[in-house]
Amino acid sequence: MRWQIVYSGILSAGMSGLVALIVSAINTGVDGGLLRRWLAAWAIAFPVAWCAAIVWAPIARQLARLIVRPPQS
Repeated sequence: MRWQIVYSGILSAGMSGLVALIVSAINTGVDGGLLRRWLAAWAIAFPVAWCAAIVWAPIARQLARLIVRPPQS
């Protein structure tokens, strides 16, 4: 369980950071204030993404199992 929380945190940090950066750049432009705007957007996006990842992971796992057979260990 702890592995799942840490993994979800790392994955959601990277993904939400990248998406927040791209959306901030597209919506507000690339200038000297982009870093500040990106950090403000990411401060909101990251906790939301982390919670969503924890909730969504079991559902996504089941959906993946319905679509493809999991690899044998």
